[in-house]
Amino acid sequence: MFARGLQVLFVSVFLAGCASTVPLYRGQVDTLARDTRPAELEQILGEATAFAQADVQMGERRYLARRYQLQTGTRQEMSVVCTPTCIPISIAVPVLVEYVLIQRQPGGELLAWGTPEELSKDADTEVSSIMPMVKQRLEANAKDAAKKS
Repeated sequence: MFARGLQVLFVSVFLAGCASTVPLYRGQVDTLARDTRPAELEQILGEATAFAQADVQMGERRYLARRYQLQTGTRQEMSVVCTPTCIPISIAVPVLVEYVLIQRQPGGELLAWGTPEELSKDADTEVSSIMPMVKQRLEANAKDAAKKS
């Protein structure tokens, strides 16, 4: 009976992990630079999945903004499995922050990357001036995607 309870718990945790997006990791974003070419960028991003993206036009310039989850670490959470007796189980849970990459279009040159707060305060006025629109579009597209799933 106890083994069955543990199996159910582990299968639940595993399936919940499968349903989520693949996060970015610090090692990936640490290798980004303004001169990162589009093909190289996709290689660096690897299996990471954007959970929202938006095309943004500001004047004559067009941009592609993609929102990811960046895993910055893990934290321990306790869960209790009770069958005839109760046993506490420690589970490592990832700590995630929102992370945005912005590319100029149509060439795909990397313009900026960071948290929305960092990008909103960026010294480059091209970046900071488009961030209100980027945030608005990414949020709207994320809500639309959530409704469809």
